[in-house]
Amino acid sequence: MVKVKSSFGKVSGTKANTIYYEVNGVTFGRSKPTKMGNPKTEAQMKQRIKMNNILNTYKYIKGYLQQNFEGIIGNKNASSFFRSYNLMKTPVWLTKAQKESYKFVLAPYVVAQGRIPTVGYEFRDCAFISDINIGDFELNDQTEERVLSSIICGNNEGWTDNDTLQVILLRQKQVASLDEEIAHPTCCSIIVSLDNASATKIGDIPVLESLSNMSRFSLCNIDGKLAVRVSDTAEYTYAFAIVHGRGQGRDKIVSSQQLYLSDTALYDSYCGEEAFGKAYESYK
Repeated sequence: MVKVKSSFGKVSGTKANTIYYEVNGVTFGRSKPTKMGNPKTEAQMKQRIKMNNILNTYKYIKGYLQQNFEGIIGNKNASSFFRSYNLMKTPVWLTKAQKESYKFVLAPYVVAQGRIPTVGYEFRDCAFISDINIGDFELNDQTEERVLSSIICGNNEGWTDNDTLQVILLRQKQVASLDEEIAHPTCCSIIVSLDNASATKIGDIPVLESLSNMSRFSLCNIDGKLAVRVSDTAEYTYAFAIVHGRGQGRDKIVSSQQLYLSDTALYDSYCGEEAFGKAYESYK
């Protein structure tokens, strides 16, 4: 930095490779940076790359999540909650090209966070089976919401009339190796209103905002529990969640839930050192 004298009065702005500015009536000049810094150490790149799968997942399924995080006020929104709750998950490493083409790998991400007790579920025998008791009731697409409301509220503590039950299901084609391009998942989600006055049939409930052509799933009874049966599990990985909700808008409360994967092979491969190496090299 140098002090500059001028017979033209105040001097400011940029000329050639020098930036001029005034401080307390004195004009100074300093060299203009030739190149902006962009640190790319391995540690710094890890922090950047670990966000990519989270951000691309949210972009794809955000239409399902807008009321799934309690405390959305002011600058806090579903996006910031989704990022913060999932940053501590095992990172999924995407290459620069995968990130820029909005690809992502299904991961056990948090899709709801709140004070209602968590709904439990497991995957076995090609079905996601919840811990919601429905006895011997033969549930199908012709079942009315008011009937399902009576069954669930009558057989499960903590469920009341006018609660909601959101089901999220995603599907992604398996790949043989990290060199094979990952496919965009397909997805479907519905919200069942446990309204004892609603004659809407389960099969007529509109699907939430969707970016895919995934075939609509059906709710069913497996071993006395509310469940969703899937197919092609050797070819596809599925991710599933049920969210218990109550109320509306900022007053809505929900259960804390994360996606449950039918198979973790694809997820595990993209969490490994080889995947990170490919991702890191793609940014050099």
